[in-house]
Amino acid sequence: MSDTLVIDVETKKIFDEVGGEKNIRELGISVAGVYSYGADAFSAFEEHELGKLAEMVKNAGHVIGFNINHFDIPVMEPYLGDGSFAKISVTDLFEEVTRFLGHRVSLQALVKVTLKASKSGHGLEALKWFREGRVEEVKKYCLDDVRLTRDLYEYGKKNGHVLFESNRDGSIRSVPVSWGKEIKQPVAGILEEALSGRRRLAIEYISSSDSDGLGFRKSRLIDVYRIKPNGEIEAFCHLRNGVRIFRMNRIARAELTAGTYAIPSDVQGSLFTR
Repeated sequence: MSDTLVIDVETKKIFDEVGGEKNIRELGISVAGVYSYGADAFSAFEEHELGKLAEMVKNAGHVIGFNINHFDIPVMEPYLGDGSFAKISVTDLFEEVTRFLGHRVSLQALVKVTLKASKSGHGLEALKWFREGRVEEVKKYCLDDVRLTRDLYEYGKKNGHVLFESNRDGSIRSVPVSWGKEIKQPVAGILEEALSGRRRLAIEYISSSDSDGLGFRKSRLIDVYRIKPNGEIEAFCHLRNGVRIFRMNRIARAELTAGTYAIPSDVQGSLFTR
């Protein structure tokens, strides 16, 4: 059985020293940290030991990281070979979260609220330690990031969301995530089927805030009245006994039930006049 790895790398140089991000492959690796699900073990490799990392990647079917597609993998490829990750499923936690939010968010910002944890330093400190010969401190920092990435992945896999603190008002917000889940049918298709067949839906919905103190993940029974082009769903919510607006990208799961419904005539008229 192929392994699942969580990977993070620390570099020997910064972008300013190699002529910018276009030369990312020239950054070099000071330390690569890995967690193996198969062995349930952490490993840290220095540059001269990266053959061991190459062997682990060769035997992996799934790799997890934070901004791994646009940073760690390009940095590793000069050592492991171009195309080393071509046949491996890659889960990039950074990509999914930023795609939903529309802006970048750091690992620290996510683990601080989601895991009540904190990074043990930052990348520039690790570079300074490396240049001072304090390699064991670089290894510890790198493996701490690997552990936090793994734990964030496991939290999202279990709960269907991760959390961060809004810079706008300091409130705690959720971000729906789908990593670790096998998606048998896209939510959009299930919603379309529910609307066309007037089938009641059971959904798991990730609210943006925990306004009622019952958690971010909510179970709802809804009757879909309209699916808007912007991804908003106008639906009758049986819990609230009224029409509510749901966002498609916050529906973590949708399942057709045996219940059916009819769209009220006054609502039907408004659907065609808007």
